[in-house]
Amino acid sequence: MKRALFLASGLAAIGLTVGMLTSPASGAPVTDGPLSGVVIALDAGHQLGNSNPEFFDELSRTHFNGVETKSCNTTGTATNGGYPEATFNWKVTKQVKKRLRALGATVKMTRHSNSYSKWGPCVDKRGSFGQKVGADLMLSVHADGAASSGYGFYVMAPAVVPGWTDDIAKASGRAAKRFVSAMAAAGAPRSTYISGQILVTSSISTLNFSDVPVLLLESGNMRNASDAARMTSRSGQAQYADWIVAGVRAAVKR
Repeated sequence: MKRALFLASGLAAIGLTVGMLTSPASGAPVTDGPLSGVVIALDAGHQLGNSNPEFFDELSRTHFNGVETKSCNTTGTATNGGYPEATFNWKVTKQVKKRLRALGATVKMTRHSNSYSKWGPCVDKRGSFGQKVGADLMLSVHADGAASSGYGFYVMAPAVVPGWTDDIAKASGRAAKRFVSAMAAAGAPRSTYISGQILVTSSISTLNFSDVPVLLLESGNMRNASDAARMTSRSGQAQYADWIVAGVRAAVKR
């Protein structure tokens, strides 16, 4: 009893309740949280098996994204020590899902494993996933592979591509501003190499194929020693999850 009371008082101090951290036996999200009724589509970028030569043919398929023809997917980047971006994306996104569900959100994932024996899905399917599941926001979680001197997070948002993103570009841009402000306020280091931490682009297929407000997060720079140390540690991954949840809540105004 004392342990339960201690837990309840501690959660109250950070704005949560015991009920918000538990789910019905059915696995459905809680119904009394600040994100109740909100649907979030989470895309853990890439897949570990994208680097498996067995899947070369599948990954070399191409599609037109409204601006240019691009391949199905890529391997992603890695730290200088070889820690794969796909693994970081997967581990952090799983934690984000857990936290969002504890706040009442319904969360749908574009992939359900991080395996060398699996590939994809292709970025066009990832991009269209948000509409498929009726999401209020689509968030694709990634990590960058930039020059090692730069560090910190930034967000990509879709530029206006007539017939492709003109229906969601403005809403995505507004969500990007709120997301960046909240993630930084929660403690995430801002990118030192992307001005304003928002990159509006017409070249990213995951963004162009979306029909709901969409953001692509570059959580940090895997080539930077400081960011890499955080990305490869359990405590650092938990930090990223906390920061991302703060950004999501702001993006959907919750």
